[in-house]
Amino acid sequence: MTVSEVWQHRNRARVGESVVSLNMLPPKASDALREFQQLRPNHIAIPRTARAVKWKPPSASCVKVNFNGALFSQDRLAGIDVIIRNDQGLVMAALSQQIPSPASMEMVEVVAARRTLMFAVELGFNKVEVEGDSESVVNAILGDYMDNSYMGHVLQDIKFMFSSFSFISIKHTHREGNCVAHKLARRAANNPFFVWMESISSNILDVYQLDILRMQ
Repeated sequence: MTVSEVWQHRNRARVGESVVSLNMLPPKASDALREFQQLRPNHIAIPRTARAVKWKPPSASCVKVNFNGALFSQDRLAGIDVIIRNDQGLVMAALSQQIPSPASMEMVEVVAARRTLMFAVELGFNKVEVEGDSESVVNAILGDYMDNSYMGHVLQDIKFMFSSFSFISIKHTHREGNCVAHKLARRAANNPFFVWMESISSNILDVYQLDILRMQ
């Protein structure tokens, strides 16, 4: 919690946002930890298999890139969201982007996967571990057959971008291991486009800090 508060303080100061004095960081970290501990009894009802699923940091030479998509059918929009973290769990970059609603949720996830790789390339990361919580989309990306479906051309774009990385792995993770990207996806409903560098939206800080705690 302390590391997270220091990290967020540094990044807010760097971009000129208002920050609290440094001597306020320890009590803020203590409050966040106390809030987490108060919520822990609620976890008793969660099945053991669900509790075992958590975000895991990448190997030291890589960054981990989680992506997620969301449909806002009432507004005929969708959101695609990406978060890039290092082996310490610290945020390198994050993206939230609103797009016109595709034909299906599966198509949203495929478009999100393509934007994920583009974002990593734009920022110069060349060793990436990519995770998404749509098993069918991850399997489609990893498939070695020619996909002639409505999303086949997007899958081809994704596979073409593999050559932009010196190392890339793409894996499925359950929703519990993709919580930050999942919650970030909801932000796109009201914000067409936003990028964070070495920081994250304050309204998902609780989920991000929980991931940091679970790394221990």
